[in-house]
Amino acid sequence: MRKAKEKKNGKARLLKFAVCVFVVYVVYMMIQQQFDIKDRQLELAMLQQQVDQQRLENKEIERLLASDNEEYVERLAKDEYGYAYPDETIYIDTSGS
Repeated sequence: MRKAKEKKNGKARLLKFAVCVFVVYVVYMMIQQQFDIKDRQLELAMLQQQVDQQRLENKEIERLLASDNEEYVERLAKDEYGYAYPDETIYIDTSGS
C-alpha cells in the first residue's frame, strides 16, 4: 500500500516539476520575443529614416533634372556612373596627393 502511495506522490512531483519547467520556458520565450520585437522596432525606425533620407535625395535630384541643368547632368553622369563622351578619355589620379 505504501509503495502505491509513494508512486502516486512521485508522479505528482514529476508532473509539478514538468509544469514548472514548462511555465519557466514559456516566460523565457515571451521575454525573448519582447526583446526581438524591440530590436525589430529599432531596425524599422532606422530603415524608415533611411527611406526618408533617400526620398529627400531623390526629390533634389528630380528637381535638378527638371531644371534642365545640363552641366549638373553631365557631371553626375561622369562622376557617379563613369560615363564619358565617345572621343573623351578620362584619367583618374590615384596617387593620393
